Amino acid sequence: MASASHSIEVAVPPEAFHRVVQDYARYPEFVPELKAVKVGTRRGDAVDVTYWLDVKLNVIDFTLRHVTRSPQCIEWALVRGGEFMRANAGAWTIEKTRTGGTRATYRIDIDFGPLVPGALEKALAERGLPNMLANFKARAESLAEAVR
Repeated sequence: MASASHSIEVAVPPEAFHRVVQDYARYPEFVPELKAVKVGTRRGDAVDVTYWLDVKLNVIDFTLRHVTRSPQCIEWALVRGGEFMRANAGAWTIEKTRTGGTRATYRIDIDFGPLVPGALEKALAERGLPNMLANFKARAESLAEAVR
């Protein structure tokens, strides 16, 4: 299993960033690797979301259960991974900075199974994080600009 964590500073209040993270249906608009998303019915603070992810050689689909633990924490765990994913768990931690912006930390533990060697699994988990976080930062800041 590979683990990775990365943080980014975003020039929007934590509440605004939290809304972007929870707007799962719009992820394909700003995360290029996501081809489609299907958001299930919310049950309390939990919602199951199915993702179709383009991994260059194939499009894989998997379902995560996202649970909002607090305005500062959204966790997820794998519900269904198919043949390419045995585990996927992690969390967003959203904190207010001294300037009123947001420090967002994304942590993931992922296991692609025997088809992906451990070293490649770790590289995929670590290499993708900075780009993905940059996409979330750009989305949150562009939405904030549109409101001003």
